[in-house]
Amino acid sequence: MVRLRIDDNNYSGKTLSDLLVSTEEAGSVYSDVAHIANIPLKDLAAKNPSLLVFPKSFGEIRDDLEELHVCDLSGAQDKPSEAKVSTGNLMGFIGYGGTELAITSHFANGGEDFFLHYMLRKVGLVHLSEWKHSFGQDDTHFDFLLYLFPALLKWAVAQGMFRAYQTQEKNDANVKGVIDVLRFVAKDIPFAGKIAYTMRERAFDNPVTELVRHTIELIKTKPGGKVLLSSDADIKSAVRMIMEATPLYNRRDRERVIAKNMKPVSHPYFTAYKSLQRLCLAILRYQKLKYRDSDKKVYGILFDGAWLWEEYLWTLLKDKGFKHPRNKEHSGGIRMFESPEEEGAFSRNYRRIYPDFYRSDKTSQLPACILDAKYKRLDETVGREDLYQIVSYMHTMKIDKGGFLYPKKTGNKTETPVCCESYKLAGYGGTVSTIGIPIPQSQSDQEFCDAMGKIEEDFCTKLVASITK
Repeated sequence: MVRLRIDDNNYSGKTLSDLLVSTEEAGSVYSDVAHIANIPLKDLAAKNPSLLVFPKSFGEIRDDLEELHVCDLSGAQDKPSEAKVSTGNLMGFIGYGGTELAITSHFANGGEDFFLHYMLRKVGLVHLSEWKHSFGQDDTHFDFLLYLFPALLKWAVAQGMFRAYQTQEKNDANVKGVIDVLRFVAKDIPFAGKIAYTMRERAFDNPVTELVRHTIELIKTKPGGKVLLSSDADIKSAVRMIMEATPLYNRRDRERVIAKNMKPVSHPYFTAYKSLQRLCLAILRYQKLKYRDSDKKVYGILFDGAWLWEEYLWTLLKDKGFKHPRNKEHSGGIRMFESPEEEGAFSRNYRRIYPDFYRSDKTSQLPACILDAKYKRLDETVGREDLYQIVSYMHTMKIDKGGFLYPKKTGNKTETPVCCESYKLAGYGGTVSTIGIPIPQSQSDQEFCDAMGKIEEDFCTKLVASITK
């Protein structure tokens, strides 16, 4: 297995030789990477159920997520060592054939990616007190899948235990279905008061809950698996509920259960089970894929860095009176026109605006403002379209304070103050700020978490100062 490592938002790219691919391996690596490069994510994920993508796996899709490429590959196949791999906002692991590509955040600096792990913990996607695994080590991708399982299991069980119609064979005096003549003749003659019949009823023991049970049993066999499944009371309760709901569980039925779950869950209420189902399939199928390169399947786990950064910021802003509209859920949108009748002259896709975060309450200590989360590199300048967008939001909502929140590199420093600059607009007036949140370079996970705690306090102070000027 050849393992490559590159950071996200690396638009200039790296050649395969820069990624330490030997000349002898370059040809096969080029061929493997070509199967995942230059392809829209929607097409890649649709054809490869073992590729798990967040937030797509939650049913949430950012504006441009489906069109993103995992990476781009440029260069001639006859000179594979000189071919370049470039990346965008996606990070995580993806593999095909004999090649695995690890995409870290651009704050990892060649070491452990504490920033990615920290954001995953903050938004509740992983259950770890301390991250102890590095990119590029054996089975780190599989570890990622395991650490995601408790969070998705809890969210699914919080909606209730999944039930589905199942055909069951009964043999008793309470006939509620279709009499099975052949079984009746074979079992119930001479007649002793029982009748063989079949019936369909909604049952907790179904292919979806069986799939979750098989995943639980597999995780138990892994180092630290039992600890992972008992890391808090909610997880222990969810595991117990699944086990009690699946009395027909049989370890030898795993392949049959996997086959029955290849069709995604589509239920209007149990929405969280769709993402849990996909994760369970990825975990169970990975056990086969990692040993059978000849299968030539694309597998992996990817995170949209822009979505993850936005959700991380939400953990800091939600207690300060901010609202967080959801574009693709059509939730929290704000009208651009006073009269609904006037909207018909414009595309329905542009009748609402969805700021990342905003406060409209002007009576409290913190004034009204609009904030835009930007994960891409803003160390140099804010892009034209980003600036025009936030100014149009400010105008529509009659709010004179706006700002961009972005992560900022700090070199080798573990503690750096939040960088905040404000700029006055012409015309109707108003102020636009850029607020750079420094991401420390640390030697350990605990050191990183301690530094981020201080930075978050500084951020909250600087944010209030910048929008109250």
